[in-house]
Amino acid sequence: MSHNPLKDITATVGKELVDKRITLCVTGSVAASQAPEIARELMRRGADVYAVLSPAACKLISPDLMEWATGNPVIKEITGRVEHVELAGDWPGKSDLILVAPATANTIGKIAYGIDDTPVTTVVTTALGSGIPVIIAPAMHQSMYKHPIVLDNIKKLRCIGVDVLEPEIVEGKAKIIKTSAIVDAVIQKLSFKDLESLRCLVTAGPTVEHIDPVRIITNRSSGRMGVAIARETSRRGAETTLIIGPTEIEIPLSIKTIRVETSQNMLEAVENELTSKDYKVFIGSAAVTDYKPAVPQKFKIQTRDTPKLVIELQATPKIIERVRKIRPEIFIVAFKAEYGLTDSELIRRGREYLQQSSADLVVANHVGVDGVGFASETNEVFIVDRDFKVTHISRASKGEIARHLIDYVAMKLGVKRQ
Repeated sequence: MSHNPLKDITATVGKELVDKRITLCVTGSVAASQAPEIARELMRRGADVYAVLSPAACKLISPDLMEWATGNPVIKEITGRVEHVELAGDWPGKSDLILVAPATANTIGKIAYGIDDTPVTTVVTTALGSGIPVIIAPAMHQSMYKHPIVLDNIKKLRCIGVDVLEPEIVEGKAKIIKTSAIVDAVIQKLSFKDLESLRCLVTAGPTVEHIDPVRIITNRSSGRMGVAIARETSRRGAETTLIIGPTEIEIPLSIKTIRVETSQNMLEAVENELTSKDYKVFIGSAAVTDYKPAVPQKFKIQTRDTPKLVIELQATPKIIERVRKIRPEIFIVAFKAEYGLTDSELIRRGREYLQQSSADLVVANHVGVDGVGFASETNEVFIVDRDFKVTHISRASKGEIARHLIDYVAMKLGVKRQ
């Protein structure tokens, strides 16, 4: 097979959609301009994407552009090749998922009533008959989205198993949601659900401790690793709750999220969750501030009046110890971040921490190496278990690290892939 340079981006960000064939149906909304980005992001996670355009979509976005975006021929009409059957018929080579993005009110109504007068509606009807998952991302003016019949049509689609992604209401318009949220929904739909029987509690990000109302003590944790872990457990079917400190990282809407600020806030949130729900797994990836001012000042400290400042610090509570006390049977994954150590020293610290703590696994990682740890897109970790066995996960995206880590947790829990 000849090389296709348009597909060089395949699986460059993640491998969640490798070997998945996704049909992207585009309809006549101005949000069709987002379709190339959606296609490319799906490809970056491994998908093979095929585009189907309605006649109205062809007036807004060039089929040539979509061919560039996907690296595959674009379907603009149904011909003697019966393209709808090729993409969505009940045969081994059918698409793994149909994504309609954007979906207009017109197309939503036609799909709801089985009207097949465009390539898009014909493909979707065929897919529904073949049992292929369908996701729809509406985009229209807010007044159209609020129309009782449009809402009823959306309800009809949900009743037959179609996933409808709620649009963002902005400036009087029901805008198609962000590409990242669409990609998350696709990955979640196609992920194997080996963790459906589990309830997972994940902590992430930094915490802050106030010196005075203006100044704080904190660290450089971005929360990326913890969010990646929560995303992975959620995708695989676990009921996931994320407790996260101050961060700008985007969090999937499907994950229940509790935002906190201080270490005490995080501890209280963890305690509340553990006493109200039966969690099976706790993953403490948050970089909780180790010390806090013994006496935070109620007013801003004036540097003119206080040229030299001595702050008495006291240790913050160890959340893992409280987790084990509240839930003696819970499976605990702790993180140990270190700076300036060799790999062997890092592993030794991980083993020591495992002995000192009540964790079942310790994930040890460097934070002083470029491209690893705080604020980076990638990470490299060593997992130490109760038998002191060490598993090395070499440098990869934090999403990939999360996948390998959760695979390891599932193995330890005796969970089998479905």
